[in-house]
Amino acid sequence: MKPIKKSNRTRILEYIFRNAPVSRATIAEQTDITPATVTTTIAELISEQIIVDLGEVEQNDNTPGRKRVLIDLNHDYGYAIGIEFNEKHVSFCITNLKGKIIEESIFLTTYHEISNITEFIIENVEILVQKKQDIKDKILGIGIGVPGKINNNNKELFSDSNVWKCFFPEQIKERFKLPVVMDNNVKCMAMGIYLFEPQKSPENFSFFHLGIGMYCANVINGELFKGENYISGEIGHTIVKVDGKSCECGKNGCLNTYASERWLIKMARILIKNNASVILDSLVKNDEEINIEHIITAYNLGDEVIRQYILEALKYLSMTISNLSIIINPTKIFLHGRLFEEDTIFKQFQVYIEKDLNFIGDNYFSNIEPVRYRTINGAVGASARVIDAYFINE
Repeated sequence: MKPIKKSNRTRILEYIFRNAPVSRATIAEQTDITPATVTTTIAELISEQIIVDLGEVEQNDNTPGRKRVLIDLNHDYGYAIGIEFNEKHVSFCITNLKGKIIEESIFLTTYHEISNITEFIIENVEILVQKKQDIKDKILGIGIGVPGKINNNNKELFSDSNVWKCFFPEQIKERFKLPVVMDNNVKCMAMGIYLFEPQKSPENFSFFHLGIGMYCANVINGELFKGENYISGEIGHTIVKVDGKSCECGKNGCLNTYASERWLIKMARILIKNNASVILDSLVKNDEEINIEHIITAYNLGDEVIRQYILEALKYLSMTISNLSIIINPTKIFLHGRLFEEDTIFKQFQVYIEKDLNFIGDNYFSNIEPVRYRTINGAVGASARVIDAYFINE
């Protein structure tokens, strides 16, 4: 895959997104674009009201010389609509250019329960926009994050669910007269961290999501790594145990069959059906009610069988993430998922990952950190994909 040559305007906008407030001189120095070109481009951006001039600002580093003239992004120049579908909920949001949520709506339902995906999107985007009529003309596009696999060449969505047969992005595009971008929801979340949280996200990082299934998005030199086809990122289907349990993909021993929420919930349901967990029995009326919150509660209350299941999952997760560290060697690895957010469980995971990565030295495992789990994260990430595609790289 040949890298796409970016225009000076795009490179300058990217730098401002990640480093503002910043001076023209710093932009020129860090991007290797001539000062004259930077000055001309910034003038155009200011005239278009995309950039604002903050005026002279005192130096913070005690260096001599005149005050710096800083510029910043006009956060409210434009807005983006983000949508995420996953196995637990569907979320919609409108954000400004820096990821501030202007409006949101969350449905605690799975996409499997929606009869017509396209109609559902159109109806709820209309409701969202009606609430914010004052910014309607500033909306840049609609981003949709989906849990399926997407072919990068023809944007075809691969999914076992029949609901996506009623998914027609062109109808959404036509209805709102806005561009529509679709991507894997975890890749969207990775872009969200990159664009909206530059203070914590380096140019090279991995974003590992653990939920009903698993996925790992990689950002390399500030770009989402896409690979040649849809399999890039399917880390849940890497083998962690030779001749292990059968996976839905047809292989044996995949990480999904030992560490996903789906697997943990399956094991918990078996325990309840066999009356093998007094603690779980006390938390739910029947096995169908079980979710990851009940499993975490049982773990913290001392359920020994659940504890063993989670410890096994953490060992395989540690093995996978340490392998990821060695093969890709990203500057940072973000861990996203309810299990990683639970302090007692994450501390145990740290014990395993420190042991697995101890040979590297330099406390490399300190570059692995959990990301706050929020139901709106995927939708905000989809909004970031819009801004990246139709504002920065237009």
